[in-house]
Amino acid sequence: MAVFLKKEAELNIKKDKSYTRQQMISLIREASPEYSSGSCQWKLGELLKSGEIVKTGYNQYMISTGKNSPAYLPDYSKLAVTIMDQITEKYPYIAFTVFETVLMNEFLNHLVAQNTIFVQAEKDISSFVFRFLQEEGYGNVMLKPTKKVFDLYWAKDTIVVTDLVSEAPIQMSDPHKITMEKMLVDIYCDKLIRGTFSMAEYPSIVEQAFDKYRIDRTRMLRYARRRNREKEIAHVLNAGL
Repeated sequence: MAVFLKKEAELNIKKDKSYTRQQMISLIREASPEYSSGSCQWKLGELLKSGEIVKTGYNQYMISTGKNSPAYLPDYSKLAVTIMDQITEKYPYIAFTVFETVLMNEFLNHLVAQNTIFVQAEKDISSFVFRFLQEEGYGNVMLKPTKKVFDLYWAKDTIVVTDLVSEAPIQMSDPHKITMEKMLVDIYCDKLIRGTFSMAEYPSIVEQAFDKYRIDRTRMLRYARRRNREKEIAHVLNAGL
């Protein structure tokens, strides 16, 4: 099967066969011998970005069939699901997503023992969501707390309500469940979430996520740009993937 490099050259790789990064670079050089080593590295990055090539494991690449890796489906706690259902029933037409820190345990060496639930809602609605959750009897709900306030009043199963960043990547079929693209950016950018795990593990989280799930790199970096962290996150992606 041919993957197009440019009009005059094609990269011929076998469907359903995996290749190491170096093997992919060698195939690109064979197809376009005028490419420098740096150009071959860049072209592989472009093929990954376009989705023609996908990373299926550690140092393993394949041509995309649309079936190489599954989409991420977050495994929420019962509490998070209940909160999501209650907000949906009360405000059926608002945009919001739910993230909880225990979702990171799939990728962490040092597991998050005490959960925190983050509800990101439309900017003009987040205060109403906060009041609603208080009225529903949830004991520890915070509205856009500073890091100092969060650290001072945090308790197990604290609910934090913040504003949803515009143009956040969502899945249309289930818009309140977090996508992996959004999760990987948020855990890097959000100062409250960053404090719940060791940031030294972030590159490993990213690599494991790309190894296991189908992730749209372009979509992820577009959202990182909205959060003013595109260069930093792109550096992590380029270093590890």
